[in-house]
Amino acid sequence: MQWITRLFKRIQKNSHPIGAQKITPSQAEMMLKMIQKTQEVELSCNDVHDLLSQYTEMALRGEDVTHLLPLVHHHLEFCPDCREEYEALSRILQAEI
Repeated sequence: MQWITRLFKRIQKNSHPIGAQKITPSQAEMMLKMIQKTQEVELSCNDVHDLLSQYTEMALRGEDVTHLLPLVHHHLEFCPDCREEYEALSRILQAEI
């Protein structure tokens, strides 16, 4: 749920002085999709960071991380900050190969 909190914080940065939130139709659609896909069990960003090296190495080996670490995969689909870290780590590890 941390990704929802961060999303709302980003939206609040664009709010009007009187406190009304300025939400574009695409932002509203994205929020609804995220809420619909919220699972009963979710990992926090800290949880994902603890598993990110393992997840990335498994993905680079061609293992099916979608099924092996589904909660990490789900979190990365919706958390742009963690996904950015995953992509950076992936690039670094690929360069070492």
